[in-house]
Amino acid sequence: MVSNNLATLNPSIDVQTAATTPWDIVVVGAGPAGTAAAARAATKQLRVLFIDRSPLPRPKVCGCCLSPLALAELADLSTSTAPQFRVSTLSLTGLTIVSQGHRASVPYATGGVLSRISLDTCLAKNAIAANASWLPDTRGVSCTVDHETVTLTVQTSSQSEHTIQTKRLLLAAGLHNALRIHGNTDSHRPPRNRPPNNRIGLGTTLPSTGGPISERHLVMAVGSGGYCGFVRLEDGSIDVAAAVHPSILQQSATPADALARLLTDTFQDVECPIDPSLLSHSSLRATPQLTHYTGHVDSQSTRILRLGDAVGYVEPFTGEGIGWALLSARLATEALIDSRGNLRPSQEASQQYQQTYRNALNQHHRRCRMVSLALRSPFLVSTAVRAAGRFPTIAGSIARTITGNS
Repeated sequence: MVSNNLATLNPSIDVQTAATTPWDIVVVGAGPAGTAAAARAATKQLRVLFIDRSPLPRPKVCGCCLSPLALAELADLSTSTAPQFRVSTLSLTGLTIVSQGHRASVPYATGGVLSRISLDTCLAKNAIAANASWLPDTRGVSCTVDHETVTLTVQTSSQSEHTIQTKRLLLAAGLHNALRIHGNTDSHRPPRNRPPNNRIGLGTTLPSTGGPISERHLVMAVGSGGYCGFVRLEDGSIDVAAAVHPSILQQSATPADALARLLTDTFQDVECPIDPSLLSHSSLRATPQLTHYTGHVDSQSTRILRLGDAVGYVEPFTGEGIGWALLSARLATEALIDSRGNLRPSQEASQQYQQTYRNALNQHHRRCRMVSLALRSPFLVSTAVRAAGRFPTIAGSIARTITGNS
C-alpha cells in the first residue's frame, strides 16, 4: 500500500482556543473541497478554521485519478492562494478497458494520478500556509443556527464536546451525512435523494509487486456487478477502487470476496492486472452509497453551504469527483466573499452559489449519469470494447467518454 511516509500534519490550533474564537468561516472536512475552500477564504484575510474527524495524512477510497478539470482547478488554486503551491502528479498516457473477457488498450493522455494521502495533505498544508487554522481528530456532531451565527458542536477523539461559533459553515465531509442541524422549525439530518440499486465504493492499495500494471496506465474493468479501476501510484503501489452493487456484497462472505467475484466475471480468460489473492490480506475500505443529491444550501439556513461530494455525487469515479470538489470550493468562496474581502449577505451568497454551481456542473453530472447507466450493461460495454479494438480512430473517444473525461 502507499507508504505513509508523510509526517502527521499537526494541528495549528487547540480545540479550547477554537471554541473561544469568533470565526468567519468554519469548514467541516479536509478533503479537496474543504481544504481548497479554506485556503481561498483565508487568503482574503478572513478567520477560517477547517476540521476533520481524522488526522492527515490518511487514505481514502478513491480512484486517485485527476481529470483535466481537477488539474485546471489545482493550477487556479496555486495562482489564487500561493504561487509556490505545486501538486506533482503522474500524467496518464494509456488506458485499458476490459469487459466480459474482451480487452482494448488505447493511448490516453488525459489527466493525472496522485494518491489521496499526498493530495489531501498537500492541499491542507496550502490552507495552513494561507493562514487557515487546522484542527484534526475533531468530528462535527450537530449545529444550531440563528439569525447571526451558526454554533457547531464538535467532539474530539477523547470524546470531549465543545461548541464553535461561526458566521458561515461549509460542509465538505464527503459522502458521510452525520451532522444533525437544529433550526427554527426542526432538528434533522438532511435527507439524501438516492436512486434505486445504488452502488457502494470499495477501495484499497496493494504493494508494488501486486500485479503487472504499467506506470501512468489506467485499467478499467466492467462486470455485471459493478466496475473497478487500477492505477499505479507515485510510490509504485497499486490503487484499487470499485463501485459494486449491494447484492454482490450480500452474496459474498467478505467485501474482498465480492471484489474477487467481480474481477473473475470481468476478466474471464484475460489476465487480471492484479493478484486477486492479495485482496483478502489488504485493508479494504468501503463508502456509503455513492450516487446522491443533497443540495447546495441547507433548508434551515442560508449560512450553511455544502461543497464537493456533500452536495451530490454521480458515478463513475475516475477523477471527475475531485475536479467537481475543487470547482465547488472556488464557486462557493466566490459567492461568499466580495471583491473587498467581506462576507456577502447569506441569502445573496447562497443564491449565487446555487446558480453558478448548476451552470458549471449540471452538464458534467448528466454525462456521468449516462455513463453510469451504460456501465450497468456489460453487453454494451463489451461491444464498445470490441469496437475500440477494431477501430483505433474511435477508441480514444470511447475511452474518454466511458471514464467521464470527454
